Amino acid sequence: MGNLSTSIVEEGGRVTFALNPVERHLINLGDSWLEFKADASKRLLLWQTPDNATRILQCFFELQKHESQYSTNDLFIVFNAGFENSIQYSRALKEELAGQYEASKEDLKQQGIAADWEFKPEVLPDSPSGFIQSLRLFGSKYHKVIGHLVAVLMPQSVENDRAFISWLERVMQTGIPERLRLVVIDSTEYPRFGKLIDSSNPLVYNDTLKVDTLAIAQETFAQEVTTGPAGVFRNYLMGLVTLIEKGSLEQVKAKAIDAFIFARKQKWSDQEVAIRMLYAGALLKEKHFGAAQKIYQGARQSAVQAMESDHPAGRQLVLQTWFGEASADFASGDIVHAAECYDQAAIVARQIPNPVLEIEAYRMTAFCHARLAQRDAALERSLKVFACAKQLKPEARPITTMPLAAIDLLRIIDPERVQLMEDIKYRFIAAIEKANEVLEQQAEELDKAQDTQQLHIAEETLKLNKERAKREAEYALDEVVRAGSEQFQDIFSQARELLNKEWPLATLAAVQLPSELQNQGMIAQGEALS
Repeated sequence: MGNLSTSIVEEGGRVTFALNPVERHLINLGDSWLEFKADASKRLLLWQTPDNATRILQCFFELQKHESQYSTNDLFIVFNAGFENSIQYSRALKEELAGQYEASKEDLKQQGIAADWEFKPEVLPDSPSGFIQSLRLFGSKYHKVIGHLVAVLMPQSVENDRAFISWLERVMQTGIPERLRLVVIDSTEYPRFGKLIDSSNPLVYNDTLKVDTLAIAQETFAQEVTTGPAGVFRNYLMGLVTLIEKGSLEQVKAKAIDAFIFARKQKWSDQEVAIRMLYAGALLKEKHFGAAQKIYQGARQSAVQAMESDHPAGRQLVLQTWFGEASADFASGDIVHAAECYDQAAIVARQIPNPVLEIEAYRMTAFCHARLAQRDAALERSLKVFACAKQLKPEARPITTMPLAAIDLLRIIDPERVQLMEDIKYRFIAAIEKANEVLEQQAEELDKAQDTQQLHIAEETLKLNKERAKREAEYALDEVVRAGSEQFQDIFSQARELLNKEWPLATLAAVQLPSELQNQGMIAQGEALS
């Protein structure tokens, strides 16, 4: 992270070293942690933080492993296992603890610490109490060389927020010792654990972290010595990005003009594109659609100049301007021109070549033609998506918008039949949710009884119930497809061959068709997909 600055600052009569912005935030995180730790009645810290602050949090946790001015003398263990259900999660956490310990043995030996803790995750129940017990065993082994032992729960994914919160609540009923603490990270933009935030549970400590990574970057750049045109332009660009986030549209415009003039003097056509695209995005945000369209068109002029001067990313810049203008057209309701822009984007994507974005361009132009009730044009563009997908490796196709495009195409052919497929998907989801709900109820009761064998039986039952639900959904889906037209069956078969057996159950989503299109077999997809 770099050393402390050598400059000296006098604050209120005391002399301190000046810290860079990152260091200041790390120290603020430490202060927040120490405040929580000082309250011996608390066990779980719910840290609410902006999504873009994840990296600085990870940096803080990593630094706790080393002696530094940021160290709190506590041992933080970060757990990234995803949450599917409480039994799976408890087991995954125990296994992750065992894995991290095994990986750190050499480091312990180098520090003169015995690396002889024997831990078998399968011996303890796959439950909240089993996880806490594993932490207590570890803490007891090394209590002389660590302060507090801290389990930081940062699951890569959480399939069921309510079940995860219930799991946490059961964790707090296990009699956690004072020197064992837990940390859970929640988003300030999209909070998921509101029940815990609003909870009157005396063991929970809520704290909102004011970490602005954009401000950190801006302050960091401001402290550095500006050298040459690139340094000056970097400050222009950072100021523009900051104003887009926090300033008025007029302020954004003024800063964009200054940055643009500077870039033009340097003959940096690629940076002209960047500035224009940023400003157009700000205009879109404020719903100035016509102005945004013109700015995107201007950006394309700069992008073409970059391409003609053999800039390696020239065509990619041109492609971005077509997508940008299409989004402005679509937002303004000019679907005809949006379709034209997406068609142009598809042509450029093919020239690059970039089959992923070519797929998205054709998917969106098909969508536009469908909104215009131009069935043949929509079908033609949709079929081009299939041709593009063939250029990709099989494992890459499902992570493009190809799965959505395939559903769109089927909906063009027979919207009523796709609605039947969506109904099957909803019944399938309901069956899975019910199976998970039953498991969580069983897990809570079995956790109290510490019945390891029954926990395994409950999890196996969940697996069987999910498999049965999937078989029933697949059978119903096959029946619906077989009753469709030859064209419908052929497209369905091609899509499955290009994608995988999980399609379309993993993709289907019910969408309300506009009344003027329902009788014409046309696609209608949610505005958010634009």
